[in-house]
Amino acid sequence: MIKSFFSNHNKQALVALHSAVLLFALSGLFAKWLNLPAIVIVFGRAFFAAITIAIFVLLFKKQSLKCDKSTLLALAVTGGILAFHWGSFFQAIKVSSVAIGLITFATFPVFVSFLEPIFFKEKFCYRALFQALLTVVGISFILPQDHVEINVVEGAFWGTTSALSFALLTLLNRKFVVKSSAKTIAFYQNSFAGLFLLPFILLNPVEISTEQLVVLALLGIVFTAFAHSLFNYSLKTLSAHTASIAVTLEPIYGIIAAYFLLNESISLLMVLGGTIVLATNVWALKNR
Repeated sequence: MIKSFFSNHNKQALVALHSAVLLFALSGLFAKWLNLPAIVIVFGRAFFAAITIAIFVLLFKKQSLKCDKSTLLALAVTGGILAFHWGSFFQAIKVSSVAIGLITFATFPVFVSFLEPIFFKEKFCYRALFQALLTVVGISFILPQDHVEINVVEGAFWGTTSALSFALLTLLNRKFVVKSSAKTIAFYQNSFAGLFLLPFILLNPVEISTEQLVVLALLGIVFTAFAHSLFNYSLKTLSAHTASIAVTLEPIYGIIAAYFLLNESISLLMVLGGTIVLATNVWALKNR
């Protein structure tokens, strides 16, 4: 009975984990579905996510979202990085394709392995340097081989930048806000992300149709707030290592979805490059 209980509990956690990763992967498609600048998409995503989390925690859970001033400052900094991360991620997909954006973003575990010794004054591992080089090789395969397509190169640049910023966000979260609850971190980081982008939105107003607003709300509520809730729920049972391995499946889910929903093509070299990137990241995560 006890063994069966834990087995079922693990299954529920795994379903929640892979559902969250699938939702994360599908969020990239919104860059194509929303005829809006990347900065507007990020603002809307953060705004609706923060509102959803606040309603859930304060009204339904009857819990507090208070935190001390030093933690609030750290959350403000990481909220700004989150805004930049999402902005560069959606920009990568807008200028190129979902596949390019997701594969290049998938390099973030290698950046984490490379930067972690610097952040926490740990011994540097030369394996991380080799993994970084392997990742560059993988990305080179998804770029045009016969002639340079500026939009693909630009997409790869923004996707890799998104990966680097997400690695910084991960490390800063570990260093400064590890004591806060996941819901508190998510609420304040989304709130600060929206707050930092608000001046740009006010200075460059964009007309949004009702249909686009509904799609934007869907991105913020289901594919951000709900997805992160599922992800955090899975971490109560599963290890961070298991979760990290699952996250490397995000490009695969996203590319398959883009193939069927957006009619994006997938080349053999793209598959090869993506395989190298994903295999390198699984290796990096396995040795952390």
